[in-house]
Amino acid sequence: MAKSNRGISKRTFLSAAAGGAVGLAATGAAAATPKAKPWDLIVVGGGTAGLPAAIFAGQRGARVLVIEAAAQVGGTLFLSSGQMSAAGTKLQKSKGITDTPQSHFDDVMRISKNTANPDIVRLAVFNAADTFDWLTDNGFTVGKDHPVTGTTHEPYSAARYAWGPQGGISILEVFEKLLKPLTDSAKVKLLTSTEAVELLKDASGAVTGVVTKDDAGMTAQHTARNVLLTAGGYASNSPMFAELEGAKDYSDVSYPYSQGAGIKLGVSVGGYVRGGEHHLPLFGGVMRDTGIPSPMIVTVRPWPPDNPPWGIYVNVDGKRFMKEDVASHDAHEQALRAQPEERCWVVFDSEILDKAPPFVGRWTKQEVMEAVGNYEAFFRADTIEGLATAAGVDAAGLKATVESYNQGQKTGKDQFGRAHMPVPILKAPFYAVRLQSWLLASFAGLAVDKDLRVIRQDGTPVPNLYAAGEVIGAGQTMGRSYCGGMLVTPAITFGRLLGQKMLKFKDA
Repeated sequence: MAKSNRGISKRTFLSAAAGGAVGLAATGAAAATPKAKPWDLIVVGGGTAGLPAAIFAGQRGARVLVIEAAAQVGGTLFLSSGQMSAAGTKLQKSKGITDTPQSHFDDVMRISKNTANPDIVRLAVFNAADTFDWLTDNGFTVGKDHPVTGTTHEPYSAARYAWGPQGGISILEVFEKLLKPLTDSAKVKLLTSTEAVELLKDASGAVTGVVTKDDAGMTAQHTARNVLLTAGGYASNSPMFAELEGAKDYSDVSYPYSQGAGIKLGVSVGGYVRGGEHHLPLFGGVMRDTGIPSPMIVTVRPWPPDNPPWGIYVNVDGKRFMKEDVASHDAHEQALRAQPEERCWVVFDSEILDKAPPFVGRWTKQEVMEAVGNYEAFFRADTIEGLATAAGVDAAGLKATVESYNQGQKTGKDQFGRAHMPVPILKAPFYAVRLQSWLLASFAGLAVDKDLRVIRQDGTPVPNLYAAGEVIGAGQTMGRSYCGGMLVTPAITFGRLLGQKMLKFKDA
């Protein structure tokens, strides 16, 4: 579930997007809807789910307005690795791979330990192949060895996992190609650098449109038969993250416009939020400082089959809490979630630093040594007790843990069953690096039914209001897990389905 080019600021993103080769530009406030005629569809958020919705609705002849807070459409596709999964695709058939949506469904429920929403997962996976084939039919390509069963999270039972050479940009380029004739013909209009600040509704509670505010502070009202919220999650809104997931957002690495705007809009007209209990951190972030959030400078997240660990992971009590060489990032993440403040330390000595392959990202031994004193997360001392004091770890606990590990290394009988223990932790100076949870996606979101209608607590839909993509919460399609391709593919699929057939554009 990795993403590339992280840590981009809102200012940097705007600058890069304005001069980039991809991303359709603003059509401006002058393109606001004529007052006399409502739009068939207003899409709030021109990203992974919103753009396919606009494309398919426009191709059906609908009049579509896309409202996007950033300077260009594209959303998290600018930063995403664009990983997809689908069963029964033309790509699989061309390689002799037999696969079914039911198998895909069963895998997602297995990997998520039955925490994903079965109705939402079923809608996603039983329509995913058509989505993937649509992309490939329109020029989307993947790696020559794709599809695969997985990477470092729990694998699928069949090879159905694939992504393009430019990550999310590979998907965005297809969207751009299909969207351009629709914007050129004014079937789809874009309002970029524009925020949706309010949903309009009538006396019955039905949503009737959107109020917008542009960068100049000008407001406007736009009426519509349908409103679709696809404005993403809240991974860059630390207070909202803490409120909805009950955990701190330590990392400043997410899309800057992931502020939870769509969720706030949905709640304002009667919708509610669910899924925060599925919160699951990623493992091994090393932050620049102790600010919350803080930029992430590197990760300690080696993949044991390729780069097995040499040091040990301990919590604030100085105790180990997992088998460090388990070949599952899911196991690492689930174990970290149970630790105080979702924090741990990797502890090692000078011999490990000399002999082990790089494990603090790709940093050299010299770079690790120089980080001590330059970054708050790096510590060095001549004794284990001194290291514990410097790092803020219980000294007695760490001393006992290192002694226990060394004994297990000597006898080959580790208390957690760890197999890879090449050397003991004995040679001063000793080192520790503080590792913190980090995130790429938000797990809570607006509750929707199987038709992607935003629903109230009593299960009734808010009339004319729909939601798709991360705004409904990653926990719906993945549960408390990271399932390969189950963020990007459902977002595209749900946008496609809504634009293609779910939404009503004519009077009854």
